[in-house]
Amino acid sequence: MSLAGNQLTNDYQELKAIPKTESPLQAWFILACCWSFYLYEYILRASPGVIANELMVDFSVSAGSVGILIAFYYFAYVPLQVPCGVITDKFGPRKVVTASAFLCVFGSIIFAKSTSVPFAQFGRFLIGAGSACAYICCLKIASVWFDKSKFAFIAGISMMMGTFGGMFGGAPFARLANVQGWRSAMLIAAVVGTVVMLLAWFVIKDRPANKVVPAAEGSLLDGLKIIASKPQSWLIGLYSLMMFLPLCVFAELWGTPYLMQRFGITNEIASYGGIMVLIGYAVGCSVSAKLSDYWQSRKKVMSLSVSLTFIGFSIVLYAPGLSFYAVLAAMFFSGIAAGFSILYFTAVQENNPTKYSATSVGFTNALCMASGFIFQPLLGKLLDYSWDGHFGADGAPSYMLKDYQFALSAVLLAFLLGRVIMFFVKETYRKD
Repeated sequence: MSLAGNQLTNDYQELKAIPKTESPLQAWFILACCWSFYLYEYILRASPGVIANELMVDFSVSAGSVGILIAFYYFAYVPLQVPCGVITDKFGPRKVVTASAFLCVFGSIIFAKSTSVPFAQFGRFLIGAGSACAYICCLKIASVWFDKSKFAFIAGISMMMGTFGGMFGGAPFARLANVQGWRSAMLIAAVVGTVVMLLAWFVIKDRPANKVVPAAEGSLLDGLKIIASKPQSWLIGLYSLMMFLPLCVFAELWGTPYLMQRFGITNEIASYGGIMVLIGYAVGCSVSAKLSDYWQSRKKVMSLSVSLTFIGFSIVLYAPGLSFYAVLAAMFFSGIAAGFSILYFTAVQENNPTKYSATSVGFTNALCMASGFIFQPLLGKLLDYSWDGHFGADGAPSYMLKDYQFALSAVLLAFLLGRVIMFFVKETYRKD
């Protein structure tokens, strides 16, 4: 056989060896599996907000101590964001999500069985460590399995899926905790996490069989050096820190006790305030990409987001004479406005090489989640500072409305700083 004939035969054999392209449905199914883990970890993240009083009574501590206890989630979550981005780029989402789900399950069991504050803190720390890669893996799947034009849309929808977890961590978890006790509720959550872990191992694939994902040259930290060397990465990250406060402060922790005090209602009813923030946030995330495409601008949408969020939460905190339902409406509006800001993930990715997509998301998410790291304990300390020293009948510290307004004012100041930052953020939108 001639040399040309041999070459044709080899080419034919190689062509037959190329796997068939996976269907778009499979890509969405894989992404949905990763979404299920993000939803699950968000339940674990948000659930302490509806049992804050129970934790104060059970462990005989004040709001400041509870704030620190709950923030142990972020003490692990925040430092792990960049390593998780690097690890996900290196090993792929399948192994990372499976191992992360295991840590969440283990941490939930320890938290449920804790008999002291340090033991409970360790449980929350493990949950935070396990949750660190959830959103990063969603966006890694989006960058590998989907066309680049869908990234902003999937980033918004992924965050929306996380907020659904926050909703389940609100009234449904409060109802479960009130009936079964918060410890049994956490054990039930551990069982759910085990199912999610098994799904991740058997369903998720790191990439399509016929697609080659560009590998990072040199050291794994080269991508981080490139991202961290750009001032825009830091500005966008600091903006994201301010804009995550509606979730980590209002929806996850202090919103429920604030509404309980303001309107004299139970934790189940008050938890609907956090749910309204989360629903609004989900709506805002889901339409942010469309709004950005309509205006052909990331910056305009992000600037509008922080301005409207400041107005909305100013109404929630200070507008006099509002009914409970009017406050819920204001929290829903504020959530929508805050959801527009999710474009910060798209903006930072557009500022950096595609091959470092997970690392860039991890870098931004580290700064974003520092909001919980900083503000959950800070607001607890501000509550203690404003507190007059009185205790309720259940033995927990009794905080007045003025105490919550004083503490939560720090969030409004953060929104103002976020608006200032946006003057220095550059436009990244491209028509292609």
